[in-house]
This record gives sequence, C-alpha cells and structure tokens, in this order.
Amino acid sequence: MAACSGGRTLTTNLLSLGIADLGNKLEKRELTPVELVERYISRIDQVNPKLNAFVTVTADDARRAARTAEGEMRSGRYKGPLHGIPLAIKDIIDTSGIRTTYGSAIYRNNVPEKDATVVSRLKQAGAIILGKTNTHEFALGVTTENVHYGDTKNPWSTDRIPGGSSGGSAVAVAASMCCAALGTDTGGSVRIPAAFCGVVGLKPTYGRVSTTGVFALAIGMDHVGPIARSVADAAIMLQTIAGFDPTDPRSLMTPTPNFCERIGESVEGAKVATSSDLIPKSIDPQIESAYKKAISKIESLGGEILERSFKTSVLIERVSTTLLLAEAATQHSELLEKNADKYGANVIDRFRAGQKITTAEYIRARRENEVICREIEVLLKDANFLITPSVQILPPKIGEKRTLVGTEEMDVVPCCVRFTRLANMTGIPAITLPYGYSTDGLPLGIQLMAPRLRESELVGFAHALETATPDLRNRTPML
Repeated sequence: MAACSGGRTLTTNLLSLGIADLGNKLEKRELTPVELVERYISRIDQVNPKLNAFVTVTADDARRAARTAEGEMRSGRYKGPLHGIPLAIKDIIDTSGIRTTYGSAIYRNNVPEKDATVVSRLKQAGAIILGKTNTHEFALGVTTENVHYGDTKNPWSTDRIPGGSSGGSAVAVAASMCCAALGTDTGGSVRIPAAFCGVVGLKPTYGRVSTTGVFALAIGMDHVGPIARSVADAAIMLQTIAGFDPTDPRSLMTPTPNFCERIGESVEGAKVATSSDLIPKSIDPQIESAYKKAISKIESLGGEILERSFKTSVLIERVSTTLLLAEAATQHSELLEKNADKYGANVIDRFRAGQKITTAEYIRARRENEVICREIEVLLKDANFLITPSVQILPPKIGEKRTLVGTEEMDVVPCCVRFTRLANMTGIPAITLPYGYSTDGLPLGIQLMAPRLRESELVGFAHALETATPDLRNRTPML
C-alpha cells in the first residue's frame, strides 16, 4: 500500500505527529511501537478523566500488540504506514474480545466474538487498538451526551459538546489520545464532531467501506469513516479499510484506487460549486466568514467558483429525517419492544417518532430522495467539488436543546446536520476540514463534497487547501 506524505506537525511533541511521520520513525527504528503506545496510554490516563472520550481502554492488549509489532519490524516484516500506529474505535463497531456497548445499557456487557471488517483490516495492517470511544446511544444523536456512560466533552471548551455521534473518536484525536480513529456517519456523525473538535473527518462513498460488524442505525445511509489530524492521515486510514467485502450486501464491487495519488496536486483549474440555496439565512457569522474566506482562497489559488442553484434543498431536512428515523425504528423494533425502559430519554423519543412514520410517507421520501440524488449528480457533472460550511453553529453548551443563531432561536440538532446529511442521502464522499478559529478559540470548518467514487480527487484538493492555509489549524486544545 502506498503511503501518503504531507501530514502536518503542530509541535515537536511526539503525540502531535501524523501517521506518515510516525510511520517513518517506526520504520527507521527511531521509535518503537512499545514506546509510542506507552506515551498514548499515559496521555489517556492524564486527560480522559476530564473529557470522557474513551469508555473502554485496552492498555494491556495494546501493549501486547505493540510488542508483536516491534518484533515484526525487527525481523524485517514492516507492513506499511499503519504498522505500530495506535488508533481508537468508536464503540458502535465490533471488536473481538473487547467490550462493545453501542452506547447502550442493553449491551453494557457485550463482548463480540468477531471483529468488524474495518477493525480486522486495521489489525492486518499492523495498527494497534487503544480502546473504544464514547458514542451517542446507538449513534442516534449529534451531541455524544450519553446517560449510560457519561457525556463526552469538547477539548477546546469542556462545557461544550464535541458533536456526535462519533464524539469520543473526534475528542480522542483532537486531544492527542490516539493518532487517528474510526467513526460512523449516518447523517454527519463523523464530520460534525470533526468540525466541532478541529480535526479532519472523511465520509467515503456509500458502499466503499464495509459496515459488517457495525451496529446498524439506518442501513441506507450508514457509513464508516476515519477521523484524523490531517487529510493525509485520513487518506491512509481509508486506504486500509476500503474495499469489497462479500459479507456486506451493500459493499461495492469496484476497484480500490490509491487515495493518496492526487496528494501534491494544486487547486489550480479545479471547478468548485457553491449554492446559496444550501446556505440558511441564520448561520453563525464566524462560520459564514470562514466559508467565504475558503471560497476566496480557492479563487486566489487558481480554482474556479461556480454558483449553482439547488432547487431540492427545501426537501433535504424532511426527507432525510423521514428516511433515517423510519429505518432506525425498524432496525430497533424488537429491542424497543423488549427493552424500551433501558433507552435514554434523548433517543427513545426519536425512535418512537420513527415508528409513527407511515409506509406512504416513507415511499414518498424515497422518491423525493431520488430527485435530490439526480440534482446533485447533475451539479457535480460540471463541477469537481461542492463546498459548504461544515455546521451551522459553534458547538453548543452541554445540555442545550436550543441555541441562538443570530437573532433566531433554533433547535440544536438541525443546526448540526444542516450541511452534512446531503452526502448521506446521496451517497457521495465528503470531507470536513478545519478552517480557523472563532473569537473564543473554537474551531471553524468547511465541508467539501465530490462525485461518487472520487475520494482520490477529494483528498487531493482538500490536502492542497490544507497545505495552503497552515495558520488556520496551528493550535491544539489547552487542557
């Protein structure tokens, strides 16, 4: 597997180095996997009590895996850029012999016998699993406020949410408790916490990455994707977990390209679509400013901005909500019948709402989604990428249900998924990229989307923009 270069280094601190840099040190034996794992375990011990990113830490297993990796490297069996690299896995993804709760009290003592396909592929690549990260219960939420395992806190401001449902994974990466992590994304659950925590979140094309061994939420929109500190690191992760899986009926039988092959290319000549139809009137002004600055930067680097209409934008909220909640309620029908009293209050109402959706409403939403898919397909026929903000608001305070956006008070959940859910509904790849900081020091971000199966181009463009704006991501959380 080809390695990506270009991961960023924030400081000389070992734990701030990216996968490519650490991989080089490990391959050259300037660093051992055992030393690296011990540094990360020490970091987890230091800051996880403050942030609650990990619900299960597998320190002893990680140490054993590190010793194995070190022996392999000494004998000349270097497996590639993830060999000896410490990672974290969202607790909605099965891990053999390691407790996997799905964020639920129902599965508090669940220990799977098999790894999910994505975990198996990471292990085969020599990666080391440090533990399981906190998630919104059953991944049905965007705050990672969990009544069973505690709320996860944003490392940039611990009274704020980290986003969700992959909040624990994003926090673990942002706070240097692991080198990168896996999350899942059904309506934005990789990209929302990545945006709120100032890291990179990549959702691939639907079916590009297997979901076998991942607890389903809404099968038609479920994705697995990496959360990392740089675009290059995310690409390395995707390179390992992508590919056809015969055990997953939704897995695409399509060749896996080199996702790093476009890294190093410039922005010049790229056609980037914008659409005012997708931007609500109420949006945090600092987020909107970052978005406009990104557009200006793309133009200054030689990219072409194309303003396009998106008439079906008015359907996105209703259609996505209908599809997600109906599928989630169906997936949970037996569990709800037997264990309704074990669900947290902040998710049971959403499952109940899904149960009330009629067949006619679901079919109508399916048909409308086809129209949305065709419009995005046409839009991206003439443009290489579509750019939007990542989220509509700055991370709200923990416990807030509504937030003030300009002069308008709005529900938190729709504000979090405003820009991300389009890529889930249509199955196109999307990446969120840190793009500066608010006056309060909170991360800002932008989102880029590309046509189906064009992750290589998406990664190359995002990396070029990342490289051209290092000052917009040169801070780390001060815990």
